[in-house]
Amino acid sequence: MSDLYDILDPWGPPSSGATNASAPASTGGILGVSNLEESSRRCLDNVALPVVYAVAFSAAQKAGGGRVTRDALQQTLEFSGLPRHVTGQIVLTADTGADSLAQRDFNLALAMVALAQKNMSPTLESVMFHKEDLPVPELDGVETLISSNMHSSMPPGRGRLDAPDDPWSSASAGSGAVASSTAALGSMSLATNGTETASLPANADSAKKEHQQRTAGGDSSASQTYVPGINMDELQWKLDKEDVSIKESAEKGGIVFKHTNYEISTRSFSSMVVRRYRDFDWISNYLVTRYPYRMHANIPPKGFPDNRIKGLTRFASAILRIPFLRRDALVIQFFTNTDEFGHVLKVGNLDMEAEDIDVDDELGNTPWPEVQQTYAAFDDFYAQVARDEERYRTQITSLEKIARYKQAIGDELNVYSDTMRLINAPRESVSGSRKFHVQAASKRTLDSNLNELSMSFSDASLLEKAHGEVQKTISAEYLRRMYDVVISMKLMMDRMRRMEKRKDIQRVCERNDTNRKAMAQLNGESPGADSDRSSIDRLERLLREDAAELQLLNHEQRCIEARFYLELARYKCYESFLQTHYHGYIEEQIKHHTMTLNAWKQALSTADDLPTDPLGFIS
Repeated sequence: MSDLYDILDPWGPPSSGATNASAPASTGGILGVSNLEESSRRCLDNVALPVVYAVAFSAAQKAGGGRVTRDALQQTLEFSGLPRHVTGQIVLTADTGADSLAQRDFNLALAMVALAQKNMSPTLESVMFHKEDLPVPELDGVETLISSNMHSSMPPGRGRLDAPDDPWSSASAGSGAVASSTAALGSMSLATNGTETASLPANADSAKKEHQQRTAGGDSSASQTYVPGINMDELQWKLDKEDVSIKESAEKGGIVFKHTNYEISTRSFSSMVVRRYRDFDWISNYLVTRYPYRMHANIPPKGFPDNRIKGLTRFASAILRIPFLRRDALVIQFFTNTDEFGHVLKVGNLDMEAEDIDVDDELGNTPWPEVQQTYAAFDDFYAQVARDEERYRTQITSLEKIARYKQAIGDELNVYSDTMRLINAPRESVSGSRKFHVQAASKRTLDSNLNELSMSFSDASLLEKAHGEVQKTISAEYLRRMYDVVISMKLMMDRMRRMEKRKDIQRVCERNDTNRKAMAQLNGESPGADSDRSSIDRLERLLREDAAELQLLNHEQRCIEARFYLELARYKCYESFLQTHYHGYIEEQIKHHTMTLNAWKQALSTADDLPTDPLGFIS
């Protein structure tokens, strides 16, 4: 099996060519924080903390140039001596998506470091539980950050979270570099010329100020398109990363009716839990209910047990790659709570309401007319997604056929090599002339070389089979993950169609107009009868109710349009994974054909040594 597609540590240092994008509106954080998490973040406000918290915060401010950035926090936590995947998870938990971290969030990060150093769970829930008896974090050498910059003080052997040559992480990246990235395709202009331009301000606040200044000053550049403010966490675009390992448990669950249990191990949470298929199905339905206007991973059907573990692994890894899902309280419970998940659901206070979206905060500096123009082309984008679905399905089918052909070629080459071996050759007759019974020198040379040729054919057989296995289990699997993204986008657009509020808005507006006309007619008549007064009161009440309903419907429709705009951008960003797929696929082809060519060259050398003198076989 080729080592080309070896899975690397998702929390390890990124390669120099990775696209660690950083969006302006929500750099490194999640889009929104739940009420439960918000209360957890305030748990240390009235706690007397050791002096190391203030020293470390000052060091992080110095490392971040006067503010505590995500890089500065990561740099500070490197002095804790904890593994990289642990500090990476702490950074994700502490980061709220703002331009810089407040001291409250920084203190939470240090508290989680202290818990992790004592082999306790580094989560917000653990900080709340141990807030009165928190251990003191150990950050040996953190004072050196105060007298040196962030890069020079990095401990030996530790890399930065963000690649230094990442065009998304630099505020000076030109609009051309950003526009050439597939991440900017979601903000395409729907003008008739079809051109796409983009700019990437350093952060959301500066972007809004810059946009306001340009608008106030009459700058013509204010009409340009904008990169959507989506979370550009690098991990979510790496479809080849698997943070989850799932295997079937040897012990069956149930008393009378047995069911299969699965052991789920995650590196980012450093946990191992046992779940059944019903639990996966429940968490899948929960995510769709809680976040209806977002793309979600697809759970494999229950009726295919042979591929179920692979499908569940793909499903679970996809959840943990997406920042806002990785931070969901119930998702964390699913991957870390060792109790039966049914018990967790019974005792937990679950928030099953659909998420409420702050449209202005999510869109950042993106003009609302651009969002409306994008949503107006909803049907066109739906047709494009349908074409993508057909394209990936055809490619997967072709790769599976190629894999079967490779397996068949390998089997036939193996059969051919068996017929060439001396052990399979028929014994020579002992009757007849002595001259024909005794093996000649050419015959002995022929038999020896045929054995070597048989081994060369066998090597070629193994190469073909291995290549077929790579085609089936890796190349086709990568395309299946892209296919899952397409299906997720299609299902999300189907939900948006069903939940669209434009018809409801039109209905309420028509009813509101009718009531207003009736109100005007009653007010125009001479007052007097009590029935007229009661009719006016009833109409006023209906108008108030219609106004409230119309406000709610307009908000929901704006949420749908904004989320479609942002999810379309995410969908386009996933195409960046095609470079990983095709680079690996072509490199694997080169490697396979090079090894195959070397095997056949060696066979050719052996074939050239076969005896050619006819009389040498009877002398």
